[in-house]
Amino acid sequence: MERCKQHLVAKNAAFLIERIQVFNESSATVELAAVRLNCEPARIAKSLSFSQRKAICKAEAKAHEKAKMKLSKQKQQQDGSGAGGSESVGTLPADLPTTAPGDANVIVIVAAGDAKVSAKKYKEKFACQPKMLKREEVEPYTGFPPGAVCPFGLHDGVKVYLDVSLRRFSYVYPAAGTANTSIKVTLDELEQYASNAIEWADLCEGWQPEVGVAASRAEDTSDGSGTAPHEVQNDGIAAKKAQNEASKLAEATA
Repeated sequence: MERCKQHLVAKNAAFLIERIQVFNESSATVELAAVRLNCEPARIAKSLSFSQRKAICKAEAKAHEKAKMKLSKQKQQQDGSGAGGSESVGTLPADLPTTAPGDANVIVIVAAGDAKVSAKKYKEKFACQPKMLKREEVEPYTGFPPGAVCPFGLHDGVKVYLDVSLRRFSYVYPAAGTANTSIKVTLDELEQYASNAIEWADLCEGWQPEVGVAASRAEDTSDGSGTAPHEVQNDGIAAKKAQNEASKLAEATA
């Protein structure tokens, strides 16, 4: 949580710290977080971390292959003659690339709680298959332990993509750096203060656009009473049920 707080202070967003909620029990999963916050699971903004391979063009790949062949040939010649050449064996020639095609980087996708990353959309966007970090890799690569990955305070170089599944809501709840914390932020705040936020992207499937619409409408028409949107929605449902029961009772006694 301290890492999250330090990031917000550095971003001149210290006012968000007071919105961090600390729970006595775990909120490490979407379901647990929704229970702790008493909100719909879709509003939980989960941060999913993926390992990628750095994309290289065909020319670079060909140059790497050429370099490997040249090194192999040099080694064979040296082994056969016992004499060293003008270039040291094991060192790439200066005119060839030195970055290996297998260099890895990490991205974090922040998505709604009811959304799942689509392998097809991911591949179309990044030209590689989605590969989530292993549990033991999460903290070294992101700065946060599993179940607590937070879009605020990630390691330098970790790119953040915000999934469009979040846009149904005016505010969402990401983790705040530990497995028992959450922070309430608007979408503008999420975009503005997230670590190295690249862009909004359509990377997920399975989420329902209509989920959250009623709650968002309730937010827009709130009378300022302080009632949470999900409470407004639930009260409306309860009132409708009561009205239906009253109508049935009136018909039965008529």
